[in-house]
Amino acid sequence: MLTADEVVAPAPLRPPEPVLSVRGVARHFGPGCVRCAETTGSAAGTNRCAACGTVVAVRSASFDVGPGEVVGVLGESGSGKTTLLRTLHLDAPADDGTCEVAGIGDLFEVAGPVAELQRSTVVMVHQNALAAGLHPSLAAESNVAERLLATGARSVDAIHTRATELLAELEVDPARHRDRLRTFSGGMAQRVQLARALVDPPPVLLLDEPTTGLDPSVQASLLDTIERVTARLAGATVVVTHDLGVVRVLASRVVVMHHGEIVEEGVVDQILEDPAHPYTQLLVSSRL
Repeated sequence: MLTADEVVAPAPLRPPEPVLSVRGVARHFGPGCVRCAETTGSAAGTNRCAACGTVVAVRSASFDVGPGEVVGVLGESGSGKTTLLRTLHLDAPADDGTCEVAGIGDLFEVAGPVAELQRSTVVMVHQNALAAGLHPSLAAESNVAERLLATGARSVDAIHTRATELLAELEVDPARHRDRLRTFSGGMAQRVQLARALVDPPPVLLLDEPTTGLDPSVQASLLDTIERVTARLAGATVVVTHDLGVVRVLASRVVVMHHGEIVEEGVVDQILEDPAHPYTQLLVSSRL
């Protein structure tokens, strides 16, 4: 029988390694100067440098997203959240920092075509279907089939079967699978974007204001679909929004941005029920 001295204490539980690790990411528009850091940010109440006019859209943003986790980036217009998302999507070059994806490395340093990384590694669902590269003159099924072809699928029957399965999974009416995308509402076009993204689920999925401009009933239906889909993904999901309801439904953790700076982060319920930063308090109270 083991003595008390011989009993080995169980190893402490550790969180899984992050799929996405963002460290010190910065993005500015303008020449920059030595006074930018002191004259911009939440405390300064502006993201525009008083000395040189540079807009510090994102300053030293850092956060992690674990496997299967959804992190919300919350803030009003001008907070820097969309610029941060575009930088992670490699649409805009970062001025500083790293964006590490498990098994791949720093996306800002990975060699190869950016378009390939945007297709296979860091996929964004845009507010606008055209910005996502969807073709309004093609049928919904054809838009999904195009992505299947890009992954190497060649059997017409297999492509048709998989495209219809994905669209059905995203609750697109089968009677509309062959309708041109231009006839779809904003919410339905978002579903087609998601179907394309799920052809080959990426390590990192970015959602840019997924419910903006949609009627409340359409928002609720789309959020329910997104929640169901992201719950099954093994990768990291980042959703940018100004809507507290979207964060409550989709995210487990939230990052709050103000004038380009992350001012608060933590578990969604904790941040939204008991915010510590004055800006978060104002944001929450204004939505009550």
